[in-house]
Amino acid sequence: MKVILLKGPNEFELSEIPKPVPAKGQVLVKMAFSPINPSDLAFLTGNYGLKKAFPVVPGLEGSGVVVASGGGFLANRLLNKNVACTAPNTGNGTWAEYMLTDANKCMDLQKNVSLKQGSMLFVNPLTALSFIKKAKKMHADLIVFSAAGSALGQMVTHFAKEAKIPVFGLIRKEELKEEVLSKGFSEVFCTEKTEYLETLKTATKSFKKVLFLDAIGGGRMPYETLNVLPDNSKMIIYGRLDQKPSDFSPQNILFKQNTVEGYWLSKEAQKKSIVEVVLDVRKIQKMLSAGFETTIQKTIKMEELKDGLETYINQMSSGKVLLDLN
Repeated sequence: MKVILLKGPNEFELSEIPKPVPAKGQVLVKMAFSPINPSDLAFLTGNYGLKKAFPVVPGLEGSGVVVASGGGFLANRLLNKNVACTAPNTGNGTWAEYMLTDANKCMDLQKNVSLKQGSMLFVNPLTALSFIKKAKKMHADLIVFSAAGSALGQMVTHFAKEAKIPVFGLIRKEELKEEVLSKGFSEVFCTEKTEYLETLKTATKSFKKVLFLDAIGGGRMPYETLNVLPDNSKMIIYGRLDQKPSDFSPQNILFKQNTVEGYWLSKEAQKKSIVEVVLDVRKIQKMLSAGFETTIQKTIKMEELKDGLETYINQMSSGKVLLDLN
C-alpha cells in the first residue's frame, strides 16, 4: 500500500509498505481524507509529545471506511461503515491508503456528515469543547484566543456562543480582521500594531475572569498579552507556533495572581470515560449535521505533500489542507 513514510525529522517520502492485518479489537480503515494540523507539523519535526520510532507513517486523524475487523464487538460493529478515526498510540498514522487502528479510536459517521468534514472531527472539535468546559468551570466571562484565523478559532466561537461567553481574537495581519470577525469573534486585535497592548487592556478591564487560549507559546507576545489582562486571568498554552525561547515574566504570577497551564488533547482524552468521548463526538456530529463546516482551502494527493505543507504553513487562516488518500 502507498504511504507517506517519515524517516527522520522533516525527512519524508512516498513509499510502499505491506497492508497490515487487524488483530482482535482492531480495524483496518481504507483511508479517504486526512487533514494537516499544527500537531502534525510538530510530529514531522520530532517535537510532538507522542514519540514514535522512525520510520513511521505520520497523520493523527482522518476518515475512511472500515474494510476489515480483527474481531470483538466494537470492531465488528464498525465493519463497512464510514468512520472518523485517529491514529493508534503506537504504529503508523493516517497518511496512508490503509491504517490499522484500535476500534475504540473510530467513530461511525452520521449519513449526512461527509468524509471530508468527518476527517476533521476529532482534533479541533474535541479541543474546542474542552476549552469551553474549562471556561465554564472557572466561570470565565471572556475568552481571548490567539491564532484567531484558524479552524480551531471558528470552532471555539461556535461553542462559546452556545455558552454565552464572548471571544476576543488575536491576529497578526490587519487585513484579516473583517474575515475573522465574521467567524463569530466579538472583537479582533492585531498584535503587530504598536497600540495593541494598550487597546486590549482597555477592552478587557471590565471583565472579572478571563481565559487566554494561546497557540504561540514562544517569544514575547503571549506573556505581554497575559500581563495586560485583568488580575486572576488564566493562560492555557496549547501550541508552539513560535519556536523562539519564551520571554516569561514572573510578575504575571506573583503580583497579578494569574495562572498558566498547558493543554494537550491526548492527555485530556485519557482522563475521559468512553461515555464522555461518545457524548462529545455526538455533539460534534450534530453540529456538522446542522450545516457547520470547516473551511477547506485545498485538497492534495500524497505525492503533493511538500507543496501542501507549504500552503498550509503560509496560509493557515485560509482553511485546512486535506490529503486525499483514495
